[in-house]
Amino acid sequence: MSILLGVENLVSGYGETEVLHGVSLKVERGTITTLLGSNGVGKTTTLWTISGILKAWSGKIKFNDEEVTMLPAHHRAEKGLILVPEGRRLWPQLTVYENLYLASFTRRAREKFEENLEKVFNLFPRLKERLNQQAGTLSGGEQQMLAIARGLVSNPEILMMDEPSLGLAPKLVQDIGRVIKRLRDEEGLTVLLVEQSVQMAVSIGDYGYVMENGRIVLEGAIDELMENSKFKQAYLGM
Repeated sequence: MSILLGVENLVSGYGETEVLHGVSLKVERGTITTLLGSNGVGKTTTLWTISGILKAWSGKIKFNDEEVTMLPAHHRAEKGLILVPEGRRLWPQLTVYENLYLASFTRRAREKFEENLEKVFNLFPRLKERLNQQAGTLSGGEQQMLAIARGLVSNPEILMMDEPSLGLAPKLVQDIGRVIKRLRDEEGLTVLLVEQSVQMAVSIGDYGYVMENGRIVLEGAIDELMENSKFKQAYLGM
């Protein structure tokens, strides 16, 4: 498979505080790549820097064989590099439809809005039932569905998802996992997943990276990680 996203020696942070200390990773096209680690190790900072919300201090970000390190976030989105942020970040006073429509702000998204909208309703029939309901009145699970759906109507080439199961009941965590797996298997979508639910992440992932203190300390195919004693002890309690 070809490499869709490549990150080399990425350094970034907030203000004068360096958070990422030379992060390197690759995401193969059509796979689910997981980025694992405890709170505060730099996972969200990695996604924000890749998406362009944060500026890279040094290093390179290549997407679809093009260096995008210096491109602003909206230009990266236009190329199909889409982030579903932690905490959903919906427009609560707007309806489900309005949230979805506003997410299709790029040319590539507008051109396929109706087609992607049908895909979203196929994945999340409940959103179609709630189409004219204010996003802020949805349940937590429904809001997470809408957050993912908003990313999908942006017509992603790669969907970066930051803690999609955060705050959800165990059954909903499983449901979200099945949706992500379905997107890979049926749509061929490439996913870079940051997820606190390690069990869910390893059950659907193809390849994994483990972060500690702003650095990648372990990587490998999920099957290989599952055999690693350090990984099993630290993240699976085995």
